[in-house]
Amino acid sequence: MTADSSQQGPLYRTGGPLPMFDQARAEKAVRELLLACGEDPDREGLQDTPARVARAYLEMFGGLYTNPDEVLDKTFAESHDELVLVTDIPTYSTCVPARQPVDAVGGPLDAADVRVGDQLWTLAAGRAEPTTVTRITARPARQLVEVVTPGGGFIVTPDHPLATPNGWAEAADVAGTAVEWTSPAALTRPRAHALPRRRSVPVEVPAEIPCSGDGWWRRHGFAKESHHTELVESRWQRVTTVRPFEAPADSPFTVYSFTCDPHPTFLVAGHLTHNCEHHLVPFHGVTHVGYIPNVQGKVTGLSKLARLVDLYAKRPQVQERLTSQVADALVRKLDPRGVIVVVEAEHLCMAMRGIRKPGARTTTSAVRGMLRTSSTSRAEALDLIRGRSR
Repeated sequence: MTADSSQQGPLYRTGGPLPMFDQARAEKAVRELLLACGEDPDREGLQDTPARVARAYLEMFGGLYTNPDEVLDKTFAESHDELVLVTDIPTYSTCVPARQPVDAVGGPLDAADVRVGDQLWTLAAGRAEPTTVTRITARPARQLVEVVTPGGGFIVTPDHPLATPNGWAEAADVAGTAVEWTSPAALTRPRAHALPRRRSVPVEVPAEIPCSGDGWWRRHGFAKESHHTELVESRWQRVTTVRPFEAPADSPFTVYSFTCDPHPTFLVAGHLTHNCEHHLVPFHGVTHVGYIPNVQGKVTGLSKLARLVDLYAKRPQVQERLTSQVADALVRKLDPRGVIVVVEAEHLCMAMRGIRKPGARTTTSAVRGMLRTSSTSRAEALDLIRGRSR
């Protein structure tokens, strides 16, 4: 979330009243933005967009409505005087690997070969319909999952949303349930105006699909429960296998994300997936946080460090300020002998517009106390971070 770094008014200071989110005002602003872009916010497909975007911003900017210092209120005296380091605190996006075919109109295309203006097949209320690619972004990724059903197998990032009988679920979490599918071969036949309703074959699924963490809105920008289908040209295919795997240390995967219109969904090997067209995340990457406790050995829970990063990231933000804010909060609350925070991120303002350089990463650091004054301690921490990054 980009913002002018000079605008550091009351929202960015510790203490004082916290702001409140104005849902109605946010929806009105989104309507005005759509009008400014030449769109009709009352047309079919956009009527729910103002409310949807407003809820997404409530989640994305949730860090404004909680004091991050409160995360570190619970500490322990463990007499630990060595470095505590948590690396690779991630943010996610929904992407398809370069060589994974997607179901394009005219025949399958590898994700890397898809271009703006291409049409992909999707399922709208269970019917096969085309949707047009309006934007493409790419980024490196180290973790992927292979999802296998009787309809075929495909590879996506672990957080890629798939259509299940209980709504959208991330690919890493769909083992044992089912995914909506249509035969890719059937997509090439002439399209009928009115197709008979397919008789649904019951599929046993869990009562609730688990979600990786509690930040679904922040990661995807749409409701998990928003998927509905009539199963006209589709049916449920049980997921038999979800197999995670990682890229070699020196050769990350390249994954692609597609924004499509009028449907924000598309088929991968016949399986219905969602790619959010409303989730605005100007930078994403990983954060590494480390500190050396004070002489009393004052430490905090490891999950609190990830939560601290999350709260400072979920607000209008620039990477440099985010890095310093996390470091300064640790100094205020833990009184450590040293702190180091390193943020590595890709900025979509560089990937999607301007110089259009996807994959370019920006690294910022903030060092406090003895990790700043002691070159030996600082080198040790940086070596550990670089080792994890490799």
